Amino acid sequence: MEALITFNQPHNLPMKILKTAKDHRQAIARLEALMVLDPPDNSSESDELELLAFLIETYEKANIPIPPPDPIDAIRFRMEQMGLGQQDLVPYIGSKGRVSEVLSRKRPLTLSMIRELHRGLEIPMEILANQPKEDIPEQIDVEAYPVREMYSLGYFGHVRERWSKSVNDRREELLHSFFRGREREPIGALNRQSPRAKSQIYVEALHAWRCRVIDRAMVKKLPNYRTEDLTEEFIKSLTALSPFQQGPQLVIQALEDRGIAVVLERHLDKTHLDGAALLLPDGRPVIGLTLRYDRLDNFWFTLFHELGHVKLHLKSGEQQGFIDTDIDKTSEQHVEREADRFALNSFIPEEDWKNLQGLHLADEIRKAAKARSIHPSILAGRLRREAQDYRAHRTLIGQGFVKVALGFE
Repeated sequence: MEALITFNQPHNLPMKILKTAKDHRQAIARLEALMVLDPPDNSSESDELELLAFLIETYEKANIPIPPPDPIDAIRFRMEQMGLGQQDLVPYIGSKGRVSEVLSRKRPLTLSMIRELHRGLEIPMEILANQPKEDIPEQIDVEAYPVREMYSLGYFGHVRERWSKSVNDRREELLHSFFRGREREPIGALNRQSPRAKSQIYVEALHAWRCRVIDRAMVKKLPNYRTEDLTEEFIKSLTALSPFQQGPQLVIQALEDRGIAVVLERHLDKTHLDGAALLLPDGRPVIGLTLRYDRLDNFWFTLFHELGHVKLHLKSGEQQGFIDTDIDKTSEQHVEREADRFALNSFIPEEDWKNLQGLHLADEIRKAAKARSIHPSILAGRLRREAQDYRAHRTLIGQGFVKVALGFE
């Protein structure tokens, strides 16, 4: 907005419109000069001073943004209005020491403090947060997530300081920075079993793990994935890698060469999570593995179970993913049974399995596995699974071999 001003002729300032910062400075200089004169009421100088003040204010409202109120100043102002001392802020900020640090600007306000001060002292959140209200994120239930465990595993960045009270205060900020608006996304099908009733963080932790896997997969530079590349010949070539000591490493590389990202990410406590088949936002598939059981038989079965989901069930725009917990247990869900059959039959076709079910001796199992170009752990693992006897063939299942082969700690 432009402001019209008339300067008195003795100062050689013609009538002009305030358009620039220079005009504004000249007007202020004239105003200050008039104020020093302290003209009497109803004089021409008094009228000029009043008009100048009005026009300068009009110009500044239109051209000079007013900085938002300072959050600490707003808190102190409300304390003075309500007759409050620092002790009265403890319920909102956390302790007398923290109150002192916040008011002296040595500790920043956290989202938790902002929400409590807003509720308790009715200070607008946009003032406390020093940003527009629409930019303040919705509240996250921090107690629903294993934030400290996520922190220790690097979910919130590569630079990790030790867990402390100050980090604990920033839990909601950490979760917002990690999820980036994905808090309410569906986690995908959880078909093998229902979340345990006693675990309050089960589903939330699964979702956090899923987002972590997706984030890690997104940065992988892989060739384009084509569904037609998952041929029987290619899958057979993958099973042929199992007898090698570096088989786990080789099979992951082979899958990524075909555009299927494979991410190894530890499970979070109480999730009982073994693996997942997920779709990235751009439609590329991801297989996530936790290596919860450091056994070769479990590695190969879980990997091929998830590969079965990729081949048979993952379709962009339809099913966005499958989360598999307690994968050694059987499931009544059709898609899970299909993925189980895919994993089992990729190594040992159904018609061949009929000839192997009676094997018991370790030497017999090794010989039969060698004849089929698969690792003995795979045959031993299937025998254990079919019999639901997980005490059998303990020397054949490759306990402790997977993490070493993959350098996974």
